[in-house]
Amino acid sequence: SQETPASIFQAVNPVYILLFGLVFTALWTVLANLRMEPSTTTKFALGLLQLGLGFGAFWYGAHTADGRGMVAVGWLVLGYLLHTTGELCLSPVGLSMITRLSPRHLVSTVMGTWFLATAFAQFLAAIIAQFTGATHGDGSGAGVPVPSQTVHVYGDVFRNIAIGAIASSVICFALVPLLNRWMHPEAE
Repeated sequence: SQETPASIFQAVNPVYILLFGLVFTALWTVLANLRMEPSTTTKFALGLLQLGLGFGAFWYGAHTADGRGMVAVGWLVLGYLLHTTGELCLSPVGLSMITRLSPRHLVSTVMGTWFLATAFAQFLAAIIAQFTGATHGDGSGAGVPVPSQTVHVYGDVFRNIAIGAIASSVICFALVPLLNRWMHPEAE
């Protein structure tokens, strides 16, 4: 097996966005024409579900690592794919929802709050990343430990995020009828 530099994967999400952005736009248009387009709240729940499945792919990849702690690259690519499609269910739809549902005089403030929530999510991601910190047996953080000693740490964090995201999506799916009633009828 051949090692792949991590830097290669910086391009996976942008490539997926370019490939699937237009696909999702066309999908929502076709479904709208067929009067089958999911509501905004359903799209949010679908986005959370795909987030959880993506982290599930990362967990399963870590769970099936070889003796050296190496994981097949396909699990990473699949996880990124699910995260990207989840993002495409949520991000553009969320911004559109904010503009439609906010009072006209508060649109920019509410949109700023949306981006503030994104910033908070990045802060939370930094806290979660601390749980994946690895040290050598002597407790020092010097150098990078071998993957076979740390892959389970990452796998455990990925599993917990997957469970949390999937549970959140189930709650969101259950709340869809209530949330749809709360939204303005002209918004859907």
